[in-house]
Amino acid sequence: MKNRMFFLLILVIILIPSLFTISIGRNYRKKQILSLSSKWHFIALGDSRQQFGTWDDDNNKYTHDNTNNPTRAALFTSIAENNPEIEFILHTGDMVMSGGEQDDWNRYFEDIENMTKENITIYYAVGNHEKYTYALGDSQWGPSDEDFSTYLANVELPGNERYYSFDFMNQIHFVFINTEEDWSDGFSITTDQNNWLINDFETNTLDFIIAVFHRPCYSIRDSGRVHAAQQVRNVLEPLFLQYGVDLVFSGHDHYYYRAVRKGVTYITTGGAGADLYTNKDTSEWQDGDVYFSEYHYCNITVTQSNENIVTKVDVLILDEGEGTTTLGDSFEVTDHLKETTSSSLSDTEKTIPSTDFSFLLTIIGVICIMKKRKK
Repeated sequence: MKNRMFFLLILVIILIPSLFTISIGRNYRKKQILSLSSKWHFIALGDSRQQFGTWDDDNNKYTHDNTNNPTRAALFTSIAENNPEIEFILHTGDMVMSGGEQDDWNRYFEDIENMTKENITIYYAVGNHEKYTYALGDSQWGPSDEDFSTYLANVELPGNERYYSFDFMNQIHFVFINTEEDWSDGFSITTDQNNWLINDFETNTLDFIIAVFHRPCYSIRDSGRVHAAQQVRNVLEPLFLQYGVDLVFSGHDHYYYRAVRKGVTYITTGGAGADLYTNKDTSEWQDGDVYFSEYHYCNITVTQSNENIVTKVDVLILDEGEGTTTLGDSFEVTDHLKETTSSSLSDTEKTIPSTDFSFLLTIIGVICIMKKRKK
């Protein structure tokens, strides 16, 4: 009988620690990830292509075609001088005016040489100008490069380089989407990209998600851009809501615009060198939206607050003449999913779920039976 009691005691000692490990489950995984967090920075910007200039009939080109862009150069110089600790840059597309002309790319890399000298990685989203081959007239280009051949020859990115994803610091999942695949009958993405995107969201293990793509889900540019934005969000926003996307960076509209819709923060950052736009259609404007038409970039700082990942976004307006910046907007986006998940459980539920009591009661019952038989 003493041997049986000793065996049961050993069994209890073995089972109880395992019960606590099982009970922590998903929350434990998050706390382990968050314990590794530290402050780090990245930059988001977009639409750094050349400005239009005027059309030169004699040479069949814009006066700014294949030239350097001093605004773009000044903005990237400011980034290099004022942000020595950045990890990488997110570019929302339209790097150059005519993506099919290598001379355009050569001037682009000359203007951002401060980044290349410091080996700063730039992650690109495909823009509509990356498909444009060469200028034919005022706002007219030659046949679109549907394969993005010149673009792909000038970038080095994960995946198929048109759409891809990566994790950083085991904290944030970045997903880049190609919004330039098919506009023949409104916006759509190919079946391949759609399947890839769903699989990427399904297999992602991080709660904080940032999506990057060229054409925005919300626009105040003009009626045509508002309509196009509606088409983009009809396709993408349901996925963002289903899979918990927290923050979105887009370009295409050459200004800064922040809109929070259905818990998702949408940022249009299109002020890295192209001609600036103004807001001509505010039909979808809501209280709390922020807009300005200035050259700018977004400086994002990632930190941990309690058990949540926080991204603090400072939007810096460039004074091209002085080479200095002023703060245009500042806000935070917090991954509330972790907070909701952990706070929805009581302290008891976090350590010993009710289903685990059955194991303890079984052991206690066995001990009581053994004692009864001994008597």
